Amino acid sequence: MKKILIPTDFSVPAENAARYGLELAKGLKADVLLCNAIKVPADAPMAAQVAWPLMDYADLKREVTGDLDEMVKMLTDLSCSPEEEHCPDLSYEASAGTVCEVVSSLVKHRKIDLVVMGIAGAGGLTQFLLGSNSKEMIEKAESPVLFVPFEASFKKLRKIAFATDFGEQDIVSLQFIAELAQAFEAQITIVHITDKEVTPDGKLQNKIDAFLNRAALTINYPHIKFEYVWNIDIDNGLEWLAEQEHMDMIALCHRRHSLLQRIFRGSHTQKFSRHTKIPLLVFSQKQ
Repeated sequence: MKKILIPTDFSVPAENAARYGLELAKGLKADVLLCNAIKVPADAPMAAQVAWPLMDYADLKREVTGDLDEMVKMLTDLSCSPEEEHCPDLSYEASAGTVCEVVSSLVKHRKIDLVVMGIAGAGGLTQFLLGSNSKEMIEKAESPVLFVPFEASFKKLRKIAFATDFGEQDIVSLQFIAELAQAFEAQITIVHITDKEVTPDGKLQNKIDAFLNRAALTINYPHIKFEYVWNIDIDNGLEWLAEQEHMDMIALCHRRHSLLQRIFRGSHTQKFSRHTKIPLLVFSQKQ
């Protein structure tokens, strides 16, 4: 893993996500790119009806660049100490467009491996810090996205849960998680949340066995185990993961009609977000 992208709007939750991403970069021996999506007021549909002068793009970019420069200086003071094995290189970019457009472009052209974004805790996972574009990012992301709750502070990763329905693409996601875990010598727990009985010779057990066998052949990481989470619904299952197993990160794959889509239906999202301070790593169906 070489480069982490951290979008920011300079709010307190965004700064918290930047600090988390910086600490993650140290362990992964990766560099950090901060970015800001500049929305130019003059480009807005109602701009012609506004009576007062509007800042143009050049003025906005100068202002944003100054803020990014200050943020880099603040993070630089935190990034290097004599005992650190890796001091991440910090850089930034500001571009006009929506968050989704700017992030997507940088992921593509700057070879980004991971995007780290903040979540405003009080609003729940549906009200991501950087606005309504976040759901679109999950659909279109070309790299994994780590959502960091405002309440979360970085600590060495020791336990990562990967909630899966054994989709074909989940092996690729598990490979990424293994690379992340290896940097911190963390335990990976592959979890299947279900309310159905798993019989030894049933279809689900065969699917589980096939997935685990393929994972064992594909992924060279010894600290991986599998668990069922028996629950009547995904809300309780995720809360159990978050609270009982002392997980440091929960990872999910997003596909249509998948685990994550169920979470993003209002009540599921709000219930989970109220009970966790744990970062959520999301893999889109495109990855």
